[in-house]
Amino acid sequence: MRSRAFVIAVVAAVLGGLSGIALGSWLSWRDVDPMAPDPATAIALAPTVLPIPFDDEAGQFGRHTFWNPYSRNTLFGGTGVRAGRTSVTGMMPQRTGVEQVAADVAGQMRAHGWQDVRTTADRDAFTEVTGTRAGYLAAVQISPDSGPNLDLMWAEPPGHVRDTVLGGLAGALVGALFGLVTSMRMRRRRLYTGLCVVTLLLLAPACLGNIPTSTGSLLANTHRNGHGPSVYWGGFVFLGAEPLAILSLIPILAIVVCCVWPQRAPTSSS
Repeated sequence: MRSRAFVIAVVAAVLGGLSGIALGSWLSWRDVDPMAPDPATAIALAPTVLPIPFDDEAGQFGRHTFWNPYSRNTLFGGTGVRAGRTSVTGMMPQRTGVEQVAADVAGQMRAHGWQDVRTTADRDAFTEVTGTRAGYLAAVQISPDSGPNLDLMWAEPPGHVRDTVLGGLAGALVGALFGLVTSMRMRRRRLYTGLCVVTLLLLAPACLGNIPTSTGSLLANTHRNGHGPSVYWGGFVFLGAEPLAILSLIPILAIVVCCVWPQRAPTSSS
């Protein structure tokens, strides 16, 4: 009995931890504007990033900073996770290499108060310079074939990692305690096992789908090439996983009811 209770507690802790990670991340992003920065803001900030002439018009791509899991398409699994951005295109100086332009961009950003300015380059001579300022994330992509392109988006909330970690720890603790206590209190073993299996089948797709999303977020590759905001709850909006996760509350509630429901006193035959 103790070994079975331990297994149930471990499984519940894993599911609770993955759910807590998603909840903590989602709550942290709740205070961020759901729309990408507007074109006027991008044009106003462009001179602090681009030390070269640029177009006076900005285009928006993926206008939602991230797509809410409780969107109008939620019954079909939500609409996914994507970093919305507003782009401004610069003009490539003549007879100037990519490395020099990247260095000039990085210097311009540092001179105008952008923080955590980083430059990354790949084998194809594609270079990206990123930095944050006042809640914005600026990413400038530079390649030999086109002029520098500035993507402006919302930066990751300051407390996002903290909230995500705390949510995961709290979820794991609650899940473990729930699995341990209910497995010790509930007398009807077959019913309890059946309810646990149903809960696992309903909740697992969302939790397992959250693992690659979390990995991609930690690697700063959230549905765009290069540095971008991190979101950890993508699994809950993938292919109907969220409705299944909501339905998992039914067997969980049934487990709670069966644990607190008064047991019938054994009747003695005379």
